[in-house]
Formats: sequence, structure tokens, C-alpha cells
Amino acid sequence: MVLLEGPRVVRQAQAAGIQLELLVLREGERFDVEADRVQTVTRKLFQSLSQTETPQGVLAVGRAALATPAEALELARTAGWPLVVLDGVQDPGNVGTIARTAAAAGAPALAVLPGTADPHGAKAVRASSGHVFNLAVARVSWTDLEGLQVLGSGVGGRPLEEVAVEKAEALVLGSEAQGLSRPLESVALPMAAGVESLNVAAAAAVLLYEVRRRLTR
Repeated sequence: MVLLEGPRVVRQAQAAGIQLELLVLREGERFDVEADRVQTVTRKLFQSLSQTETPQGVLAVGRAALATPAEALELARTAGWPLVVLDGVQDPGNVGTIARTAAAAGAPALAVLPGTADPHGAKAVRASSGHVFNLAVARVSWTDLEGLQVLGSGVGGRPLEEVAVEKAEALVLGSEAQGLSRPLESVALPMAAGVESLNVAAAAAVLLYEVRRRLTR
């Protein structure tokens, strides 16, 4: 079950095939979308239900399915993309932003290792603007990645221009604080002197669009 907040997120989730079991509207709001049940509540009650400081008057509860690790990997292979994997990325805002970027770049699937925030959590869904539902999302373990050509992203890796990142079967992005939880062959982005790292969502955007560029050239 997923909590969807705001008209944009609700519409995007439904467009991606999420069935809305409950739509809740703040009194005075109008919002035309199909849902199994629609309930209008007082402004005070809506404020208490919302997880945002300035709610937009629309929230919904839907049902989203998880893919299996094998299904996510097969979708990535069929599309010619690395499987995008998050390793211990704890900030749901970063997880959602990466999901949105992955969907925009054309990646078909997202996998999360233990210690990563839930991509279907309310804050991650908001950060993705609902585009996380355009991806097959799977929970994986390192065992699921054994035998694959896995490439990590981190400080000390080989320069991006020297690495065939688009040919990796899995691209693992670690947290800013801890990095990758396992040693991997890794790729690094060039940075000016005095800057030690990028926000993981910013690094993901650069890497994912570089993959897209190479796959479409």
C-alpha cells in the first residue's frame, strides 16, 4: 500500500497503472480521478492526515506491486540498461529524486539493497513526483547480484570517460556518508580541487544521463 499526496503525484501514479483504493479530498477541493472510494473531510482532519506542512488538498491510498530481483534484471537487460541499484541510500528524498531521474533517463528498473529507504514510502514518492511507479522496483540482496558485471560509483574509481558504464549489468550507487558497502570496481566523476563528493542524487543524474547518451548515440 502506498500513500500518495498532491494532485500531481496522484495523477502520475494512476497514469502509471496504480489502482487508487481511496481518494481523500479536503472540503472545498475538486479533483476528478477514478478511485474505489472517495471521501471528503474537514480541513482540520485533512491537515492531520497529511504528511506535508502545506498539503494541497488531495491524497490517496493505492496499491503498488514489487518486482522480483529476476524480473527487474530481465527488464533492464531487455532495454539494454544497467540495473540501477541503491546501496544504503537512507534519505527518502534522494531515493525519490534518483527514481525520477532514472525514469526520465529511460531506465526501466530500480533495485534497493538493505539499508535503503523505501522507494514506495510517502516522502520518496513525493520526491519522485510519482514517477517511481514508471519503474519496476525490487528489493535485492548482494546474493542477487552475484555473477553480474557490477559497477559502483564512488571516490577513487576510474574516470567516467574511461569506463564503459553503459555495458555494466548493474550500476550501484552508495550513500554519501558510507559509500558502497562492498568493494566494487567503481567509476568516479571529475571534481574540482577541494570538493570531495557530490550529493548521491546529483551523481546519479550525471551517470544515468551519460548512460542514456551512450546508448542512443
